[in-house]
Amino acid sequence: MIVTCPNCSTRYQLDAQVLVPHGRALRCVKCGHTWTKQTQTDTAPDDDDIEVPDFGLDGAARQPVDRTPAAARFRDRGRASRSRKTAGSGLIGWAVLGVLVVGLAAGLFFFRSGVIAHFPAAKSAYDLAGLDTAPRATGPGEGLKILKPSFIERDDDDTWVIDIEGEVENITRTTRAVPQALQVLLLDQNDNVVGEWKFRTPASLLGPLDKFEYRTSIIDPPVEAVSFRVVWVTQVQG
Repeated sequence: MIVTCPNCSTRYQLDAQVLVPHGRALRCVKCGHTWTKQTQTDTAPDDDDIEVPDFGLDGAARQPVDRTPAAARFRDRGRASRSRKTAGSGLIGWAVLGVLVVGLAAGLFFFRSGVIAHFPAAKSAYDLAGLDTAPRATGPGEGLKILKPSFIERDDDDTWVIDIEGEVENITRTTRAVPQALQVLLLDQNDNVVGEWKFRTPASLLGPLDKFEYRTSIIDPPVEAVSFRVVWVTQVQG
């Protein structure tokens, strides 16, 4: 709209939205005169030389005003926020479900022997899938590690004696059954077995991550024996 200073007749282009319902005080930039302008529309002349004062308003005040009720704006923002949260929760839920499914499948695959032991009917399903369900063969002393033994040579009344000692460790987190005996294999320089000696183990069970010590002696070993190895046996005579 066009407003005209009543003192000096200078005309200004003014956004009608800045006028409150009961009028607004305006000040002429040219002569400094102040007057109250009511909310009425003047006829706009075709004049390109009209000055545009800011009337103490910043640029934001002259921009179109969003007249959407505040409550409606907050409702819209709330819906958008809930939509984003719902989408994010859905993705997380699917990811967790995927991890659970993969974990279950891996457990059924790698521990199928235990599954069949508790649920024998599951064997037919594994067979149908082409998975091997035969019990896995285990050797004596599984889960038990024979630590590197040491030996001492000595002469006992003109008799050559080798004292061998070492440790056995349970490297698992479950109690393990210990075989009845250990065996010392005497080897020549070509790693051929030239003698053997069996001795009983001092324990029948070994707790998780536990150890036990062993010691044995070999009297008059073969002269060609230059090294030895300690292995498990299932039983020992005598």
